[in-house]
Amino acid sequence: MERTKKKNTKAYTSFVFIFLLFSAVYLFLFRQEPRELAIGSGIIAIIGSALPAFWSLRAYQAAERQVRKFWLFLSLALLSCLIATMSSYFYEFYFGMNDVFISVADVLWNAAIIFSLLAFLYLIKQKADEVTIYEIVYDAVIIIVAAACISWEFLQKQTWEQLSQNSFIMQLFGISHPAGDLIVLFFLVCVFNALSYQRLSKALVCIYVGFLLFLISDTIFLYLASQHMYYFGHPIDWLGTASLLIIGGAAFFAEDLHVLSRQEAYPSSTSLFSARLWFSNVSVLVLLALIVARGDGFDLIAFGCIVSTLLIIFRQMHTMFQNRKLMLELEGKVLERTEELIQKNKELEASTERAEFLAGHDPLTGLPNRREFDRIASEWVKTNENGFALLFMDMDRFKWVNDTMNHGAGDLLLRKVAKRLLANVGAGASVFRQGGDEFLVLLPVTEVPEIDRAVCDLIQSLEQVFFIHDNEVFISASVGISLYPEHTDDVELLTIKADIAMYAAKKSHGKQWLIYDETLLPAEQSKLELEKEMRYGLERGEFCLHFQPLYHMDSETVSGAEVLMRWQHPKRGLLYPNSFIPLAEESRFIIPLGRWMIREACRQWRSWQEQGYEPISLAVNISVNQFLHPDFLTELEEALQEHDMDPAYLELEITENIPFSDTYAIAILEHIKQLGIRISIDDFGTGYSSLQYIQRLPVHTLKIDRSFVHDMMHNRNNKVLVETILMMAKQLNLEVIAEGVEEQDQLAFLKDNGCAFVQGYLIGKPVEEEIFRSAWLYEQG
Repeated sequence: MERTKKKNTKAYTSFVFIFLLFSAVYLFLFRQEPRELAIGSGIIAIIGSALPAFWSLRAYQAAERQVRKFWLFLSLALLSCLIATMSSYFYEFYFGMNDVFISVADVLWNAAIIFSLLAFLYLIKQKADEVTIYEIVYDAVIIIVAAACISWEFLQKQTWEQLSQNSFIMQLFGISHPAGDLIVLFFLVCVFNALSYQRLSKALVCIYVGFLLFLISDTIFLYLASQHMYYFGHPIDWLGTASLLIIGGAAFFAEDLHVLSRQEAYPSSTSLFSARLWFSNVSVLVLLALIVARGDGFDLIAFGCIVSTLLIIFRQMHTMFQNRKLMLELEGKVLERTEELIQKNKELEASTERAEFLAGHDPLTGLPNRREFDRIASEWVKTNENGFALLFMDMDRFKWVNDTMNHGAGDLLLRKVAKRLLANVGAGASVFRQGGDEFLVLLPVTEVPEIDRAVCDLIQSLEQVFFIHDNEVFISASVGISLYPEHTDDVELLTIKADIAMYAAKKSHGKQWLIYDETLLPAEQSKLELEKEMRYGLERGEFCLHFQPLYHMDSETVSGAEVLMRWQHPKRGLLYPNSFIPLAEESRFIIPLGRWMIREACRQWRSWQEQGYEPISLAVNISVNQFLHPDFLTELEEALQEHDMDPAYLELEITENIPFSDTYAIAILEHIKQLGIRISIDDFGTGYSSLQYIQRLPVHTLKIDRSFVHDMMHNRNNKVLVETILMMAKQLNLEVIAEGVEEQDQLAFLKDNGCAFVQGYLIGKPVEEEIFRSAWLYEQG
């Protein structure tokens, strides 16, 4: 398409050049032969008028609906020129009369002017919403006033005087031709002004240049005719033919006007804007030059008027150019700011997409997480009428990898395991990370042989060697299987049953996977019942908080308390955490249970404040599953805001089971610290990775595990370890809390070695809120 367009344009340019060259040569060679000159010039003029009319009609037929009227009016104008030309030569050759002022040709020329005006008005209408009437008309009025004065002085006045003996209508008709040229000029300038902020397309160039040449040639023709100097074949005929060919050439660039009609943006043209300013002012300067040239009545006052006018023009030009410069600079800044905002929006969208991804995916392996599993499994329950199988997979010997290598190696192994599972689960299956070294798999099959084959393929793929830091690592997996709808139609219960089957497979000999059975492991069945009771117990408000005082050695006062959970079971009585927390961790019920604990601690702190007691810090234990839950930070902030608790009085106790090498975990810790909440590492010294990551973590406090404090006065190794922890914490500007202090000599030893805080039965046991409040809290003021 583009190649065809270029080919047509080249053909048009070549033809016009050759045709005009031939015409000029012909008119020059026969300038002394009146009849041959008139005949040849007539043929040239007719051809030069017919071709533009044909081109514009063709453009009208192919034009889009929005610009068809423009091409229609332009083709009618060119067609009127053609018929007027033919009429002029017909009069010349058949009647021997060439009345310039009143003839059919004059009527047709006036018709051509009218059609041209309609075409111009249509172009102006295309930009009516983008420019004001002032921008379109003001400069045009200045130009047309100057042109009208010049036309009247040199052309129309003489014509008017020649027709003074005729009727008034004949006089008006006699000057209609030059007046029509002025009107065409006026609207041509209006078109230029309306489109001056667009790029100068080739179609518009042809229209501007062609009509300007047409007006120049027509004006000269009228002047020559008024002076009886015109003859057929005059060189001015050649200029008129050239102008029509150039106007018709716009049809070869019609696509430019099609684009204009679709309101597509063009780059702003500074050169066209500058031309707008110069055209109007140059026309005024021409009038001033005529005043000087004529010399009639030229005196000091006229000179002063000319100088003042020039100064006003230049001041206006300077102001407008300055305004234009400022406007362009402003447009540039707006575009720059817009690009910045677009970039910021892209970054925000990327961050939002990343946050949405992390909310439903495990940050380490990229697999969907437990939250996403609940959603997708619920959809499977609704849509899989034939049922499906749930695989609960636990990696065997994974802890050995962590203990003998490091958490980084364990993380790398988990990523490789995730890739192998994805590569071997088969079509239609979905893989999820439950947490730790546990994975969930949804299989769209229920037949036992198919399930056995699928599980066997997965286990065999995992038993292939893994290369971790140039070391060969071998692992396997234990798999528990539950079936929907055979075992249950509840997703959570389906997961628990698959978990029960997995533990049974892990404890059995020779079985790597088992399908859930109601007779399988009565102890596991009792765990299932206990979990149900936990869920109902939380709804019924059976859980409560106990508080163990935290003793500040220097001030010898209680500065805080550790918040501990108790379960007031309706049948078993008061249960301690070790009887239900492990099951809550295993079933992930620890997440709603931990959420309740944080909210209840914040509520209790606010209640003490409202009762007029001095504020103390409260330390709450956070499990790994709760810490890594996507909603943890949001729920934490909501709890603080709901009960208006000062974050400085809340301390979160985390264990070394949290994957400190994980960037997601580090980001959570940083966010907690930014909230103003204190962070402590509980049971410090029992994990292997403490010293490796302690300097990187945004923590405030280390809690020495009670196992070291309990017999440190009788066990030299534990005593040295406690001393070392205290010394290291001092160097790192960390506070230390010693747990399990039960003897006076332990307290004295810790105080002598710079331990600021202690906790244990020697100070006080965990007690109910009422007892703790009356025994340890102080009233304000």
